[in-house]
Amino acid sequence: MKRCGVAMTIMPRISEKTADVVKRLAGLLACILAIALFMFYIGPALEQTPALKPIMQVIDERGINANMYFYTEVEEFSEANINMNNTMAYPPRSP
Repeated sequence: MKRCGVAMTIMPRISEKTADVVKRLAGLLACILAIALFMFYIGPALEQTPALKPIMQVIDERGINANMYFYTEVEEFSEANINMNNTMAYPPRSP
């Protein structure tokens, strides 16, 4: 609202530091909301897509714990890790 060229503020002025804290908290809450949306809605919906459904079936059939950070306890991944390390240590050479 303006009267005679003077702006009337409804909310009291807040300091720059308080405004910065509010922006940071809003950003944090937005990130938490985005992660929750992906975990509970977007991720489960993607599991049903034709591109990911076969992969999900293989994971379920073989009993692979897809949440593990290190797959050293799963035989297939241990072999793949050994092969990858050997490929990096002894790269193929052209004739």
